[in-house]
Parts: sequence; C-alpha cells; structure tokens
Amino acid sequence: MSTAAGSARIRQQLLPAIRESILSGGLKPGSKIIESQLAASFGVSRTPLREALLHLEREGLVRSDLRRGFTVEPLSARDVRETYPLLAALECFAVRNSAEFIPPLLPSLEQLNEKFRRARSPKQALELDTQFHNTLMSPSRNSRLADLVVSLRLAIRRYEHIYMSDASMIPTSADQHETILAAVCKGAVDKALKEIELNYTFGVHVLLRKMGEE
Repeated sequence: MSTAAGSARIRQQLLPAIRESILSGGLKPGSKIIESQLAASFGVSRTPLREALLHLEREGLVRSDLRRGFTVEPLSARDVRETYPLLAALECFAVRNSAEFIPPLLPSLEQLNEKFRRARSPKQALELDTQFHNTLMSPSRNSRLADLVVSLRLAIRRYEHIYMSDASMIPTSADQHETILAAVCKGAVDKALKEIELNYTFGVHVLLRKMGEE
C-alpha cells in the first residue's frame, strides 16, 4: 500500500472517532486540540490526524488558526436559534405531505417513545429520539429532505447531548412525542404539526437557558 493510500485509510478511521469525541463532549467546546497528545492517544502520526481535523473543520466542528492550531468549535446560541427551526420546518413538511401513511407506523413509534422514556444514558436517549423523528418522517421518501435532515442533525448533536444529559427533560420530551402521535392517530394533521413545532421550540428554550441566554 502506498504512503498516500495508507494515510487516507488512517484518516478515514480517525474521522468518526474524533467526530464522536467532539459530539459527545469528550473534546470540550472551545478547547485547544493538542495534536501531539491526540495523535499519541490514537497511535498515529500527526499527518493523517491533521488531515482528519481539516475535514472536521469543513463540517464546522473544529476551527484552525495559524498561531493557535486547531480548537474545538465553541457552542453557539445562534446555532441553536437557526438550526432547530429548520429541522422543525422540514419535519412538518414531511409529515404534512405523508400524513396518510404514518398511522401504520404508530405501534413502532409508540414503542420507540417508550424506550426513549426509559433511556439510561444521554447517548441512548439521543439515538432513540433520533430514531423516533426519522421514523415519523420516513413515509415522505424525499431523499433530498432526508439528506438535509442528516446534515442538520449532525450540526446539533452536541446540543442534543447537552439536552439529553438532563434526565428530567426526557419524560417531558416523551410526553410531547405522545401528543404528536395522538394527533396523528386522530387524523388531526394541523394539530400534529403544531405539536412538532412545540417539541423543537421547547428544546430551543431549554438549551438557551442552559447556555445562559433567554
């Protein structure tokens, strides 16, 4: 294997590991990335590490500076205010245009929500919440919408981890999910859309308070 090919392979292995460390808070927002230490922890040289970090910079998770090197992108109230309403709008669009196909999914959605309510860790809660919303949107079969949602969910994953780390918030979110499903079951599409928007708006308010903003 050529040196270039080997470096590319190592970079592809590093990417998900570093990304997950940032998204879960292992690498703290705003913290400086000590390349030598990080490379040693993964047992790699600094070249593929730097390539992986440059890729993550394009994803908006790290930033680089000629003098300071790489730092983890700080959390931003602006990200919360801008991204959550977009996700809510996309989910409402998907549900509005495929509402008639959602009722057969209600048993699966209810089961996911109950698992979510009983989640034992922020990571598990986040995975189940994501599954719930993805399943709710799945009948739309709009591939462009799905790609946008994946990108936006990646952008807010750090914020979602903060939200899910507060165990008291999970039952509240599960109750909101139940209200959405009850509206879908009754065929009250407008009511379901309103409850979806409230679910996302509630998350925005909680996160902004945790970040010291109103």
